[in-house]
Amino acid sequence: MNPLFAKGTITKGPQQFVPDWLATNAAPIFTQMLLRTGNKIDGAIAANDNIAGAVVATLKAKKLQPIPLSGQDATAQGVQNIISGWQTMTVYKYVPTEANATVAAAVALLKGKKVPGINGFRKNGARKEPAVLLPVTSITKANYKRLFTDGWLKRSQVCIGEYKQYCK
Repeated sequence: MNPLFAKGTITKGPQQFVPDWLATNAAPIFTQMLLRTGNKIDGAIAANDNIAGAVVATLKAKKLQPIPLSGQDATAQGVQNIISGWQTMTVYKYVPTEANATVAAAVALLKGKKVPGINGFRKNGARKEPAVLLPVTSITKANYKRLFTDGWLKRSQVCIGEYKQYCK
């Protein structure tokens, strides 16, 4: 998004860190953002699905329409918001890939060898540290069933109550 902000293609609106990444903290923050902008927020990047859920609840409470909205963690609530049209996507990290990379790194470090798979860097304050950057998957309406196939979520966790109608 930063290149689009820098070019002026899109305008960055208000932003604020949500303490403890809690939905109970996110709802009043998003409400204040809506008040400051006259309800004119065209999209939101939420740090996780719980925060995205607070955005959804706030939009619904104010009888506003859905906006493009991201989340992370591929939670049942996040997927329910996606299939019902209130959240655009969630970031999904396939746990076996993360676990395998972690084990390979730990074994290499224990043996005094170079960590395999280092393919980038991450900032740690002013320092850059080597990192093993793993691919993530954007979960949308088109591919949410992958979470069932991978065993991350059960259909019975997502396709219940008012959300059952959206599951195909």
